[in-house]
Amino acid sequence: MHSTKLLLIAFVCSLYLVSQAKILIFTYSYNRPDFIELQNKTFKKFLKDDYEFVVFNDARDPKLYKQIKVTCKKLHIKCIKIPQEIHTQPYLQRWSGESYHAPAVRNCNVVMYSLNNYGFKHDDIIVLLDSDMFLIKPFSIREYMSGYDLAGLLHSKSPDVLYLWIGLVFLNMRTMPNKKTIDFNCGKVDDINVDAGGQSYHYLKNNPDARVNNINLCHLTGFACEDCNIHHHRAACRHNTELLHDQGFNKQFIQFIQANPPQGYYHDAYMEFLLDRTFLHYRSATNWDGKPTEYHKHKTKILHDFITAITN
Repeated sequence: MHSTKLLLIAFVCSLYLVSQAKILIFTYSYNRPDFIELQNKTFKKFLKDDYEFVVFNDARDPKLYKQIKVTCKKLHIKCIKIPQEIHTQPYLQRWSGESYHAPAVRNCNVVMYSLNNYGFKHDDIIVLLDSDMFLIKPFSIREYMSGYDLAGLLHSKSPDVLYLWIGLVFLNMRTMPNKKTIDFNCGKVDDINVDAGGQSYHYLKNNPDARVNNINLCHLTGFACEDCNIHHHRAACRHNTELLHDQGFNKQFIQFIQANPPQGYYHDAYMEFLLDRTFLHYRSATNWDGKPTEYHKHKTKILHDFITAITN
């Protein structure tokens, strides 16, 4: 009888812990505090789960650091300072010729800092999210992760080196085997250069029983008509309204797709959909590739107009 009562108490306690569980969403802000507001707005509108949104403030510029901190305070979002000394020493393994301040290196540093100090201690799902990734339709992370240990966009620099891209990753810290061994560093794998997240190759290789849910990617160029896409290399097609209707897009999505990218700019200006068009990736928000101010001004307006349309 006594053992039965103990089992019953343990069962009730486990139900309580599950009911109190909360998904943690980690994002890493460097220079776009306005994007924090947009992310927060879309989570409140579309995310079905109980969650906490956490911003890791990695701004090098003191003014931007303050703007990010003030934005988080205004929105009642937890803001955690990234100690900049992790970027002036080899916080993670570095390979010959790598700059400590290369965008991919900084990205890997902050992601692994967030996991080492917070994520690995959490007993539920962790989401790693680029600062320019936005939820754009109703979605349950918990339902999506049912039966899986982790999920991400599988990327490859060669057929033999497959790894998780770092921009959108779901990690179930309750069920992942050997969770503290996962590494999202960049660098090299068997003398092959890998981008941010590349070292996760070793985790996937060493844990073949880990249940991985593969996230898909959809480039907006795929919705342009043949003339625009193939002959003129444009994604901002205006001749594809019927095609977009057939693909199940509503008015707001069609207007967004047809406006993106702005005409006269770069072929790589287009944004992209992930996970069955559930997330939108702005791309290169930190401007690591040095595009002009006017480019981001125009592209940001397109993004703001779209987020406003789908959340109002």
